[in-house]
Amino acid sequence: MNRIVLALAALIAATHSATAGIVIVEEVDQTGPMPGKTPMTMTISGDRARIDVGRQLSSIVDLKAGTVTSLMHAQKIAMQLPKAALDAVKEKVAARGEKPDLKPTGKKETISGFACEEYTGAFQGLDVTYWVTRDVANQKEILEQMGRLSGDGDPFKAALAGGGDFPGFPIRTTVKSPQIGVSTMTVLSIKNADVPASQFEVPADYKTVAVPQMSQPGGNAPAAPAGPNGN
Repeated sequence: MNRIVLALAALIAATHSATAGIVIVEEVDQTGPMPGKTPMTMTISGDRARIDVGRQLSSIVDLKAGTVTSLMHAQKIAMQLPKAALDAVKEKVAARGEKPDLKPTGKKETISGFACEEYTGAFQGLDVTYWVTRDVANQKEILEQMGRLSGDGDPFKAALAGGGDFPGFPIRTTVKSPQIGVSTMTVLSIKNADVPASQFEVPADYKTVAVPQMSQPGGNAPAAPAGPNGN
């Protein structure tokens, strides 16, 4: 979405409301039924995150409000998944209680300028590969912040659990699924930046609509939208 007009209109206010944040630029390479490469940018500041997937879709995560808002730019529509629905999804995922079973392979490679080491294993029945680096400044703080903003069922989040499983930051994550093929997320750059509050607001000319009812009595809870790591 083009936010230049809004940014210029609120230039003075943004100067005072901008906060320190992190901007992570990634690329998602998908094979299978829907192949293709999609750019993705994750902007994180405090308890809020914005994930821009290509030019068509953005998601705004607000931990304090307990909401996730999806912006569909072509239609200028904003859809918000309420806290109750998010809590239902979290409870369902937490009941699984599954953690990734990962082991280092000893392989090393430079990816996006970062020296990385490979880890492989399984997560929720999927084959997962991570290339992690120790070269990211303040990586512990970044991982903790990303972990709070990501869904517990996200296979990309497995590297954010901390502890001894991952001695670094995941630069490339590959998930293999019989249903959707191979999905590979590669971090292209990580940088600190001042983030204006407007990045986490719904544009004034967007229409807010209710999320369609996706569950029936005794049925499944609504599916959660993509988290900060793309799932």
